[in-house]
Amino acid sequence: VRAGDVELWLDPMTGHKTGLYLDQRREYARVAAYAAGRRVLDCFCYGGGFALHCARAGAASVLALDSSETAGAAAGRAAERNGLAGAVELRAVNVFDFFTAEREARFDLVVLDPPPFARSQRTLERALRGYKEIHLRALQRIAPGGILATYACSHHMGRDALLAVIGSAACDARRRVRVLEPCSQPPDHPILPGMPESEYLRGFILSVD
Repeated sequence: VRAGDVELWLDPMTGHKTGLYLDQRREYARVAAYAAGRRVLDCFCYGGGFALHCARAGAASVLALDSSETAGAAAGRAAERNGLAGAVELRAVNVFDFFTAEREARFDLVVLDPPPFARSQRTLERALRGYKEIHLRALQRIAPGGILATYACSHHMGRDALLAVIGSAACDARRRVRVLEPCSQPPDHPILPGMPESEYLRGFILSVD
């Protein structure tokens, strides 16, 4: 299926949701606009939407991580379909483990698009610790002048809470971050005033110094 500038491989019967995260289609292009000449790390890449768009946009290198070998296989198939097999390196690895093992690795653009850590209000406190940790590790790996694109896909993780987590992680990492673009779900995933749960996708594209 075509999503923006690339074709993605999906399995609508056994993949997550419809086999493609339709709510991120617009974000692929927005992030790829920053990718030219940069070393890109796509964390929780699933089918490779961000990774492939960044490679197509002229990234210097693209490393895509996902703990699911099935997701990695789909991303690999899509990379071949788009003639980008040599431009994207795929690894089936836990993202937290990668950051622990690769302490010296540096990137110019990091994408964080994890599964929902906060699936209920009851788990929010634990989720906040997880979001803080993953942002801290990402910020420690971004070269000065780099970009962080980060998303949270849970209604329980509000925009202010996500921004506070990013700020706290930046303070601990001794990095200065600035919001370049706030991000949200596209118009075909409408937000209903009388149903707060309908607003669930939040994110930011930030510069990192």
